[in-house]
Amino acid sequence: MKMKKILLSATLLLCVSVALAQDSPVPPDYKLVKNEDYKKYEKDILKTIDYLENTPINTQRDNRLKAKDFLLEWTTGSPDVTIVMSSNILVFTDRNPELLVAFMGGYTRYAIQHPEDKEAVKGNVAGLKSVIKVYKMGNGVKDDDKVNKLVKTDAKGELEKWVKEQLAKDAKK
Repeated sequence: MKMKKILLSATLLLCVSVALAQDSPVPPDYKLVKNEDYKKYEKDILKTIDYLENTPINTQRDNRLKAKDFLLEWTTGSPDVTIVMSSNILVFTDRNPELLVAFMGGYTRYAIQHPEDKEAVKGNVAGLKSVIKVYKMGNGVKDDDKVNKLVKTDAKGELEKWVKEQLAKDAKK
């Protein structure tokens, strides 16, 4: 019986290790030169966003770096995705600058999946939901009262209202 437990534990540990050691979804030798190139890599960028959201920040450093680089290059050059950022919304970057990648990923995924919506509100909400997901996973993020407040705001169903208020503050500046 004891041997079964040890074998079961070893098998579970191996499965978790394999799951965490997944390769980066970044396509090898990708080229982002022409506008058409960005459309061609949309499925890859969505996989990359999922990878970054689901892989703990403090693991897979090389693969995460490749994934972050691909995401940043794709989002900054994409003719179809414009990320509208507000310093009032990016409060989570003070203690956890790594969460900016999660925000950009969530926003980008929303923009790809809803090309007709060019308003900043839903994109920011999607970005914040990604931040909250990564934050709640832990594993490399610091505890942050500002993000904890966002988590509570989201739990109350008031995240979109909060985003609208923050964007309105920016518009008044």
